[in-house]
Amino acid sequence: MRGERGEVSLTALLMASVLMIIVLGASLTTLESFTSLAADGNRRTASQDAARSGIDRITAALRNLASPTPQQPEAVDLAAPADLVFKTVDANGPNSGTNATNTKRVRYCLDPQGAIREQTQTWTTALTPPAPASGGCPAAGWQATTTIADGVINGSLPIFSYDAATTSAITAIHVELLVDSAPGRKPGPSRLASGVFLRNQNRAPSAAFTATRSIGRILLNGSPSADPDGQPLTYVWLDGTTVIGRGIVFDYAVAPDSSHVLRLQVSDPGGLTTTSAPQTVVG
Repeated sequence: MRGERGEVSLTALLMASVLMIIVLGASLTTLESFTSLAADGNRRTASQDAARSGIDRITAALRNLASPTPQQPEAVDLAAPADLVFKTVDANGPNSGTNATNTKRVRYCLDPQGAIREQTQTWTTALTPPAPASGGCPAAGWQATTTIADGVINGSLPIFSYDAATTSAITAIHVELLVDSAPGRKPGPSRLASGVFLRNQNRAPSAAFTATRSIGRILLNGSPSADPDGQPLTYVWLDGTTVIGRGIVFDYAVAPDSSHVLRLQVSDPGGLTTTSAPQTVVG
């Protein structure tokens, strides 16, 4: 309000000041909210990018799965919903010593803070050493530990899922992450996933046979056995626990009317062995 000579009254000046403070406060609140949303969005984007890179890192190692050997016929050592251990070829080699295949062991696990940890074990010997402990994430005994993703909130959703329950039979692994750097706030978690077919994984053969009896002889034929990878098999015949012969076909000479509990063991070039169900045959 102005007086007769146009002066602004103290009351009007105070009112204008209060209005300015209110407008400025609202502007600052809006700016702070916008800044917070922008920072939150940047954190979410960074967390999602790290998770994508982490999944790519895991799948690349799985695609380079180490070929099996008779000493270590299985490339996958541990297959759990949030813990995966396997042997792969070290792309940063070659290692020194007698590790001619340049194999290393890697572990991917979820720690209590929601981070995916990569742990590695390398060696220079010809024989593959035992895997370090896997209790806890990360665990002691591994040579290096790296965080490859964070903000993982899978809960009951498995990070790793498999096409078989036993490690020797696994041929495909699915990786899935729910990532959220600000749980409980919109827009919610992002779902990232990938899958790998294990081209180098060695699978155990199946063992089966037929037994054709005649007086004093049992003709054993292991041709119903098979290797899922198409590799040649070796055949060992057992009567109880005693080795009685070798080869895909074996003509077993027995005493007439004697009873025999026969089994067949088949092994693939990687060293995986399967024993058939027993058959009781009277000669």
